[in-house]
Amino acid sequence: MAEKVKVGIVGAGFAAGFHLRSYRQVQGVPVEILAIVDINKARAEDLARRFGIPKFYDDYRYILEDKSIQVVDLVVPNALHLPMVLQAAQADKHIICEKPLTGYFGQGEPDDKVGATPKKKMLEKVRADLKLVTDVMAAHPVKFCYAENWVHAPAFRKALELMEKCFVSGSILEMRGEESHSGSHAEYAKWWRHAGGGAMARLGAHPIASGLFLKQFEGEKKFGRPIRAKEVLADGVDLTKTSAFASTKASPLVTGWGDVETWSQLTITFSDGTKGTFFAADDLLGGMESNMDIRLSNARVKFDLCPVRVCQFYTIDPTPVKDVYFNEKQETKAGLSFPNPHEEWLLGYPHEIQDFMEAIAYGRQPLTGLDLAKQVVEVLYAGYVSLEEGRKVSLS
Repeated sequence: MAEKVKVGIVGAGFAAGFHLRSYRQVQGVPVEILAIVDINKARAEDLARRFGIPKFYDDYRYILEDKSIQVVDLVVPNALHLPMVLQAAQADKHIICEKPLTGYFGQGEPDDKVGATPKKKMLEKVRADLKLVTDVMAAHPVKFCYAENWVHAPAFRKALELMEKCFVSGSILEMRGEESHSGSHAEYAKWWRHAGGGAMARLGAHPIASGLFLKQFEGEKKFGRPIRAKEVLADGVDLTKTSAFASTKASPLVTGWGDVETWSQLTITFSDGTKGTFFAADDLLGGMESNMDIRLSNARVKFDLCPVRVCQFYTIDPTPVKDVYFNEKQETKAGLSFPNPHEEWLLGYPHEIQDFMEAIAYGRQPLTGLDLAKQVVEVLYAGYVSLEEGRKVSLS
């Protein structure tokens, strides 16, 4: 059996909860969570007690200095990802990082001006970040695990198995992916200075990463080298600031958005001339859409991360079930619903952590690593340049 992997978690919010539940499901690799850190020490203490974690802190440096901790799991606000990744690597800790790896958060700019920064400047800054993290990781060869759950989800993995067989005589010609819901309820998501972008960066990163992964996988299987993104073309808008939305009397959609878009479309042209179009929006009622339609020259594959019909529930008055979890972003439990019996499993979170623990324990690369994390960020910010300037943008 592999040696025990010892983990420290930074952040005690929503994502920390499903990461901790996923660690409990790891098989074949013994895992121990030694500490949890949050700027709100009481929140760290509460989570530590609920999950039996022996140590809790309000300072990230305690985890970096603890020689017994091998892995740092970062579930912190987006603007903290890059600096903490760099510090963890320099401390020779393996890293698990949620998306995005980096972004533009208005370093030194007035808060109300961040979203108005020229997007070309943002892209230049992001590319400099990617060069820096590449250099640091090369000097400290630890594992970087990019927490992109789509690629680990059971539906995606089955689709990948099918497509690999089709690559013997066929090619991916087009991909159409979407992640949408009714809007984030986190205030930070409404402002560029905290989120590093709107729906495209916050939601679109998932199908975009999946599309990039698929073309890379196809190229390596068929030619021994990845098929890369060549150029991007994007569009986006805050739909809650349109005259159409202003004319409505009431809407359950999230409002109060600051300087980010709530609807986006990004099209990638790959080096083999094929296309991928990815949608992300905060205008969807009734739950969440996380799906992709992949059209090959010899087949078609569609997957949906959360298609659940194994349990049905109907009520006129949802009051008795107000405390029962149904589905992420479901606004009401009235009428006909399909409560999800195991949403986190279908979304791929346990599979993601299983892969990361195996990669660290056995010294192999994770399924989603630094290369994919870097590609996603560059595509996203090239997309924002395209949106602002109304043109296709070539990638480096």
